[in-house]
Order: sequence, then structure tokens, then C-alpha cells
Amino acid sequence: MKIESIQKVLNSFNFPLAVGLILSFAVLSCTKGDRRNERIDLLAPVPDSVYAKAGNRIIAVTFDTLRNSLLEAIRSQGIEEAIAFCSENAYSITGVYADSVTVRRTALRFRNPANKPDSLELLVLEEMSGQPKAIEVAGTKIVRHESSGEIHYFKSIVLQPMCLNCHGTPGGQIKEATLARIQQLYPDDKAVNFKEGDLRGVWHIVFKSQRE
Repeated sequence: MKIESIQKVLNSFNFPLAVGLILSFAVLSCTKGDRRNERIDLLAPVPDSVYAKAGNRIIAVTFDTLRNSLLEAIRSQGIEEAIAFCSENAYSITGVYADSVTVRRTALRFRNPANKPDSLELLVLEEMSGQPKAIEVAGTKIVRHESSGEIHYFKSIVLQPMCLNCHGTPGGQIKEATLARIQQLYPDDKAVNFKEGDLRGVWHIVFKSQRE
């Protein structure tokens, strides 16, 4: 799936419309002759479930784009050059796709310095790293930033078998030629010695404030 498809998905998620769909209307003790107590709550906040659903859609599309692009690079150029593809393209694929949304990946043991966690991400990563292995289900979190109005959606990234070619044991699952290429592109690489099912990192989706 191409980057244009990601843009289409993001543009299709209309937050003002979502707010409109969940507005609650309440009438309190209202009578035919006295409507002073009628209240229409037009400021109901968008529930976490709406942001989680949107975040999962964005992650699914972005992940498919990354995976398909990486598989094509491996098929056409081999694992060593696919690492170079990731170095040059992965960050832009998970960058800003709409004015109201940003997408990023981060990890405690990061490879690309651009993916180093900030203070909020560090707290979430440390919390998730202490969870049991069933983080495929448990590994989501929403943080509402009251002052900025931003909504931060986090979802765990669980290491898959294919990832061990570049993130497994050096000299074992990671071949010498692959390791040499990694060290050439990322001299301060921390993203090795993972096992299948480990917490590799998190997706971090930021929904910008919709305040007027």
C-alpha cells in the first residue's frame, strides 16, 4: 500500500463529525410549560474508544506500507540493502500524514536515533515493558494532554519471527554481513538481542487539538 493510501485514510477520519455523532442530549425534569431545566450537552468529549479505533486504523495502514516496502526491498536487494532502505525511508513513512495527526515509532532499545523516546514515551515504554507477555492485548494506552488538547495513543510493537534477521542475536540470527551493515548505518545501535514475542517498541499516534 502506498503512502497516498495512508493520507486517504487519515483524511477520511473527520474528528468534528465524530464529535457530532457522539453528542449526548439530556432533558432534565422538563415540562410542557417550563423548559428552563432542559439541557443539551453539546460539549461531550470524544471517548477513548473513538481515538483507539482511529489509531488502530492508522497503524494498520502504516504497518502494511512498511512491511510491504521492506519485503520488496529484501526480495529485490537482499537483507543488507533492505537495512539501508529502512534507514532512508522508514522515518518518512511514519512521519506526519495530516495536519491533525502524527505517527511515530519509538523504543527503549532504538536503532535510529530519531526514534529515541521523549519523556512521555519513556514512561509508557517502561510501563509496558513491565507487563506480561500477553501485551498484544494489554499494550495500548491513551494519554490526554489537558493543556494542549492533544490525545496520545500508544500501541505495543511485538517482535515477530521475521524481525529476528535484524533484531535477534548477533552472529546467530543476525548474519555477519547483516550485522556489519547495521553497524555501518547505525553505529550506536541498541536494537539487538531480542526474542520472538518481546516488546520491540510502541506506535505513538498524536491527534492534535480540535479546539477552535
